[in-house]
Amino acid sequence: MSNEDTVRAVLAHITAGEYEQLATYVTEDLRFELPFAAPPIPDHFDGRAVWDGMQRQTFKMFTSFRNEPRAFYQTTDPDMIVAEYESDAVVARNGKPYRNKYVGIFRFRDGQICFWREFHNPEATKVIRED
Repeated sequence: MSNEDTVRAVLAHITAGEYEQLATYVTEDLRFELPFAAPPIPDHFDGRAVWDGMQRQTFKMFTSFRNEPRAFYQTTDPDMIVAEYESDAVVARNGKPYRNKYVGIFRFRDGQICFWREFHNPEATKVIRED
């Protein structure tokens, strides 16, 4: 499976609500960064187990969550890829739509994601906290 195929598979599992599958695509020592995280959310998560717990809690905040890949950019480093993707989701607590755009930087080791830095629009996340 290529690096692009791996990222596409992760996004497809999210869209399908198959969150239990996500950890199979990342290394045990995964570093996941959210440079624009809004407090109280940390700006990084270290380790597969910590990240898996975070992502499962995150997706509980939505009744549906669709991720659509838009573009992939190969780099001169064969173990790195940059992806653009968009979300279209519904917030569970208020029924409001949540839509965001992302740029993800992914590094791979032995076919698994070992580093994931996700840039998103923090303004779009405000709808998650609204009544």
